[in-house]
Amino acid sequence: MKPENYPQNPASLWNIFYDFTQTPRPSRKEEKIRDYLINIAKNNNLEYQVDSAENVIIYVPGKNGREQDEPVIIQNHVDMVTDSLKGVEVNFATDPIKTKVDGEWLTAVGTTLGADNGIGCAAALAPIFEKDLIHPPLELLFTMDEETGLNGALNLESKYLSAKKMLNLDTEEWGSLYIGCAGGIDYEFTKTLAKESATPSRIKARIEVENFIGGHSGVDIHEQRGNALKFLINIISEFNKKSSNELEVIELRGGRAHNIIPREAFVELNIEESDLSQLESITEQVSKSWKSFLPKKDHQFKVHTLLDREFQAREVLSSLECQKIVNFLDLFPHGVHSFDLATSGVVGTSNNLARVLIVGDQFYLQSSLRFFDREEIKKIENQITLLAKISDINFTSDSEYPSWKPKAENSVLETVKKCYKDLYKKEPIVTAIHAGLECGILRDKIGELDVVSFGPTITGAHSPDERVNIPSVEKFWELYKEVLAKI
Repeated sequence: MKPENYPQNPASLWNIFYDFTQTPRPSRKEEKIRDYLINIAKNNNLEYQVDSAENVIIYVPGKNGREQDEPVIIQNHVDMVTDSLKGVEVNFATDPIKTKVDGEWLTAVGTTLGADNGIGCAAALAPIFEKDLIHPPLELLFTMDEETGLNGALNLESKYLSAKKMLNLDTEEWGSLYIGCAGGIDYEFTKTLAKESATPSRIKARIEVENFIGGHSGVDIHEQRGNALKFLINIISEFNKKSSNELEVIELRGGRAHNIIPREAFVELNIEESDLSQLESITEQVSKSWKSFLPKKDHQFKVHTLLDREFQAREVLSSLECQKIVNFLDLFPHGVHSFDLATSGVVGTSNNLARVLIVGDQFYLQSSLRFFDREEIKKIENQITLLAKISDINFTSDSEYPSWKPKAENSVLETVKKCYKDLYKKEPIVTAIHAGLECGILRDKIGELDVVSFGPTITGAHSPDERVNIPSVEKFWELYKEVLAKI
C-alpha cells in the first residue's frame, strides 16, 4: 500500500517506481522484475528481447513526428543493493520495500530504497504510457546484476542494439551531467588458518561495532566516513600491543558487500578477566580518537562489549597466525588514494575494505578498488598483493570493468546542456563520478557511442539512509522529456 502523500507528479514515473519497490530485485535474483518488464512489453504490444545474460531490451517506436528518426538507447540497471538496519527483519528476495514520505524526500523504513537505479528504470518506462510525448525510437536497455560487478553489462549481447546515442539515468546528483566514471576491480583474499587450543578459564568478550553511516564505496568514499571494520581492527591491534597476555581470536565478521562501506562488525576474543579494564580503556581511547577526525554525522557509532563467563572456547587462532592476520588487517589500506585533478578534482583511485570473515579455520577478505586510470591503480594492487604474500594469504582478482573516460566532443552532451540551459537558465555541471556506471562497458560492447548520464538527487545510496528528493525528480522528468524531444 502506498504511503500517505506518495508523490503524484509525474504520475507515470512514480507509479512505476512504486511497482519497483513492491517487486523484489536483489542482485542475482532479478526474476520477478524481469517478468514485470516483459509483461509491460507484452501488454503494450512492444517488441522485446532477453539476451543470454538475462538483460531485457524493450523497443518503443518513435512518436509524434519522430517515428523515422535514429534510435536512442535509454539504459538502467534493475537490481538494487540490499541492506537494512540492525533489528529490521526483511527477506529482500520475497518482501516488498516499505516506503514513507519525509518532507521533500521519499525513503524506506529501515532498509535501502532502491531509488538507485529504480527511479531511472521508471523514467525509462514512463514514455510508453505518455502518449503526448515526443521522442525518437527508443531501445530501453535494462541490465542485470550491476551492483555485484556490472555483470549484465559485461555479458551483454550487443547485436540487439543499433543506436549510436545513449542516455544513462543512473546519476544521483541533480544538476550534474556525467560524461565519465571510474572503472573497478575486486580482490578476494583467503587462507586456511592454523588453530590451537584456547587458554582455559578465560572468558569470551564480544566487541560489537554498529551505527556507522556506511554508504556507497564510490560516491561517498571521499567523505572519509568511518569503516566499522577498520575501527574494530584498530581496537584489536591496540589491545594486542598493550596486553601482557597473548591475543586469542575466536571469530570476526563485518561488511555486507563490495560496494558498501562497512557499517557494522564484531569480534569475539578469549581474554583474561584481568584484561577487561585494559580493553575498555582502549575502546574508549579509539572511539575518542576517531571522533576527532570523522565527519560529525558519523559520530553516532556505538561500541558494545558483551561478556560471557560461562562460554568455554575450544579453539582460537594460533598465536603466530593471530599476529599475522591482525597485522595484515591493520596495514590493509582503505579510502581515497588520489584525486583526478584533470576531472574537476574527483577521486581518482580508492580502495574499500568491504568484508572480512574469520570463521572456523577460514579467513576471507573482499576489497573493491576503483580508478579512472588503470595504470595508476596498479600501485595499490601491488601494495595489497605484496602485503598478502608477506602474510601467506592467497588472493584472486575478478569483476574488473573499464573506466568511462570523459569525451568532450559529444553530440548528446551538447543537446542535454542546451535543454538544461533553456529550462533552468543556467549551465549544468559537467563532470565525472567515482562510481561504476555501465557506460564504459557498453561503449566497449556496442562500439562508439555518444553518452550522457543524469538523474535526480539520491542520497545515502547503498545504505538504509537512501532517499530520493521528490522535487528533483520532477525537474529530472522535465529535462528528460525535453531531451527526448530534441535528441
